[in-house]
Amino acid sequence: MLVPLKSLQLFGLTALVAASLHGQTYWSTTAPDCSSLMDGEQPVPITNSSGTVIGYSCWVSGTFIWLAAGGAWGSFVRVAAPASGAIGVDYWFYDMNGNNLSLDTSFGNSPAVTPGNEVNYALSANQPSQVNLLGLSGTNHSVTETGSVWAIFYCPDATTCGNVLPQLLYSALPTIPWSLSVPIAWDDALWTQWSAVGIDDGASHRVSLAVYNEDTTSTRPTSFTVQVYDSNGNLAGSGTTPPLNPIPVFSDGSYGEGGTWADLLSNVVKTPLPPGVFKVLIDGGSTLSAAEVLQITGASATTLQVAYDTSSSASASSAARKANARKTGITDTPKPVFKALPR
Repeated sequence: MLVPLKSLQLFGLTALVAASLHGQTYWSTTAPDCSSLMDGEQPVPITNSSGTVIGYSCWVSGTFIWLAAGGAWGSFVRVAAPASGAIGVDYWFYDMNGNNLSLDTSFGNSPAVTPGNEVNYALSANQPSQVNLLGLSGTNHSVTETGSVWAIFYCPDATTCGNVLPQLLYSALPTIPWSLSVPIAWDDALWTQWSAVGIDDGASHRVSLAVYNEDTTSTRPTSFTVQVYDSNGNLAGSGTTPPLNPIPVFSDGSYGEGGTWADLLSNVVKTPLPPGVFKVLIDGGSTLSAAEVLQITGASATTLQVAYDTSSSASASSAARKANARKTGITDTPKPVFKALPR
């Protein structure tokens, strides 16, 4: 039997749409086993536009503890869906005190600009994306805005979520001739003391650092001690960060975002920094945190490896690396389906 050409075209179009929808499906119709992720997590219900549960997703979450957008600076968040499956991507923006921050954003090379404190979309397997953070919404972006990005990634299974690896890039091109990539601080890899090794001679070699308060057990801001040890292991100087707000717990049981801070090391430790390589220790006592340390050398820069560490002030209660309690709020809140990445 002959099939009319229009019917063939319609069949092909329908198949293409079905394949596209299937490719964006970052959930499973039955609840997947997510127990290997985020300290034995439970899957999140995914709902359609009517609020009906259509599936369940595993998830992973974490924070890019410092963003710089506007003025000479731009931040760019990149991620790709693993080969094993599609993912849902959800970014939330906060200022240095943990309050909602409305930024103008765009995708890749698209000129379209969207304001808001949240960006979410779906990616097919192997599909990459870049979200450009342009500056404060409602402005001409002439002033640099700073803060943090909380990211949640939803997946049809634990394997796919385990392979998600986003990155944030800082760039001030062409004013500063480098761009810099920093990793995400996953919410199941928090600790109380962090250290790195750098060089800062006040000239061609500079060290900067960022600290983010991940504590959910206190309502009071915490200052973090920053210590520098010379090449012989002797304490060469110390300073403290400003008080950083903890992660708030709201009346409905959900969690907000903590405070973040960044500066040059020499602006924190006021005494002369030791020559050559030295160790930087960021000490929160018993307060959970995330940290990053950057090394600037002339016209280049790099993200230094930040290690879990233990200082004499560490309490017995912080004997193990901990997951952030915010996971409870994620699991208990159904999420509507995200649209495909804008093209």
